[in-house]
Amino acid sequence: MDMCQIVSVALVVLCGGFLQGTVAFGFGLFSVPLLLMMGLPIPAVLAIASVCTLVQAGSGVHHLRQAVPWKDVGISVVVRGVAMLLGIWVLRALVNYPIVKIKFWIGVVMLLLVILQVSWKPQPRARLHGGWNLAAFLTSGFTGGLCSMGGPPLVLWVMAHDWTVERTRAFLFASFMSLVPFQLAILYWTFGDDVVYGMVLGAVLSPVVLLGSLLGLRIGAHFSKPLLRRLAFLLLAAIAINAIFPQVWRLL
Repeated sequence: MDMCQIVSVALVVLCGGFLQGTVAFGFGLFSVPLLLMMGLPIPAVLAIASVCTLVQAGSGVHHLRQAVPWKDVGISVVVRGVAMLLGIWVLRALVNYPIVKIKFWIGVVMLLLVILQVSWKPQPRARLHGGWNLAAFLTSGFTGGLCSMGGPPLVLWVMAHDWTVERTRAFLFASFMSLVPFQLAILYWTFGDDVVYGMVLGAVLSPVVLLGSLLGLRIGAHFSKPLLRRLAFLLLAAIAINAIFPQVWRLL
């Protein structure tokens, strides 16, 4: 990578860290399509996103450590870990597809998840039926393994609870952080050197994502959460559409 590419990647992870710091999700949704557009191989992109998520979510857990519901986090991590294996297996089958098609389908998944989060407004309650828990965690694990976009199903799940903002953000940060080591190990076992390259680059960029995360945590504590969410959804939808439309024109 030349200096221009390194600076571009750094800006992406800075903005991704800022986004996730404010609303507690969205790093993968934001960064993965943009990093793919820069020509990086998808295993390296997922490794970069995983390392940066570990750094960013770890910062969030430390900041909100008193509010983390560790029992719920533990259950989610176990179920999501099983589903993540399937997601990575599917990714292995798709990794040699043309990059424009990979970006197209990631954009489609991303846009559908954003639309689902915007349109679905559940009545918050203390606990959900076990079937909803299983569906949310399995979907999150699968999409996390496939394209590092496991956040939206978890966001939908926590939005259905009558939790405080601090508990909600703490759960998301802790869930993302706890699964990353397992994800990196499986990615390395599956793809080898591309993952090592991404892990090294992610580690080098960790101060950048940490800076974005700390800024986002500060701003997220002072501004309206509904407003921040709407802005995040608009940005993520724009990135998804940008990933989809080149392929749509090719199909036409």
